[in-house]
Amino acid sequence: MLTLKISLNNLAFNLCYLRQKTSEELCAVVKGNAYGHGIMLAKYINDYVDSFAVSCGDEAIALRRFTSKPIYILSPTEDIYDDNVIYSAMSEKDLHHKRICVKINTGMNRLGILPEKAKAFLDLCSSRNVKVDSIYTHFSDIEYAQTQFERFMQVDSSLKRHACASNFLKLDPLYRLDMVRCGLAIYGYGDEHLLPVMSAYTEVYNVLSVKKGERIGYSFVAQRDMKIAVLGAGYADGIRRQRQLFHIDGKICETVGNICMDMSFADVSDSDVKVGDIAQFMGDHIDGNDIAKRNGTIVYEILTSFGGRPRRVYE
Repeated sequence: MLTLKISLNNLAFNLCYLRQKTSEELCAVVKGNAYGHGIMLAKYINDYVDSFAVSCGDEAIALRRFTSKPIYILSPTEDIYDDNVIYSAMSEKDLHHKRICVKINTGMNRLGILPEKAKAFLDLCSSRNVKVDSIYTHFSDIEYAQTQFERFMQVDSSLKRHACASNFLKLDPLYRLDMVRCGLAIYGYGDEHLLPVMSAYTEVYNVLSVKKGERIGYSFVAQRDMKIAVLGAGYADGIRRQRQLFHIDGKICETVGNICMDMSFADVSDSDVKVGDIAQFMGDHIDGNDIAKRNGTIVYEILTSFGGRPRRVYE
């Protein structure tokens, strides 16, 4: 089993840093089980932020155990009958909610009302006695942000506005408007001054010698004599089946063979590894961005791939 160590000191550092960087309202995005860190992390975030954001009703229900602050739901969802929840409205069918924020599609072309149709939609909200908390959009990328921002500001409204995510750290302060929705930066990525909050490790279950031609796990044949360590984490814990790196006994070791559901194999031929040693998958010696690059993906996917099975330790 993989253990995820969640550093509350690094979390507090990041939140203080973000608070120093903006005077606008700060909304903590904790969707995807707080980007894999566990939704209970919200109780440690609560004192630093003005509100939270999630993706669906079930996430809002889970989050409510840890905060009484407003919760924005950023995708279409069912009504969960919480007076302090703000639902995203993308079309007329979403107007059954009593309190909403209106998503404006400024060019990401995912969800939302087109800017030229926003006034008519807001008038419809008023006629239905639906309370509109704010209007918002989401930037596709930094290079396209100016175009999207200009389209967003064409919407004639005195309502609260928000557009920036963690990218507010790199965009002109003008783009921050009334609130920023901050996700990845809280967890330690997207700015060189931030500290990763999560590290991931497991134990060495077994150490053995394998001869050339023998099998290692499923369908893999050793190409030489080697010493391997059997590690207590596999793809059900979020370890991808491509070759990965682990830090064991002061050295970086590469996995060999096919990663199993519950276990992995590492080549420790040049190390004095023993049963019970700690094998770090991500942390001080292996950065989350490096894991993402090696796997041809982004750090968001690496963090959220740690599902419900890994043990999370908050300290």
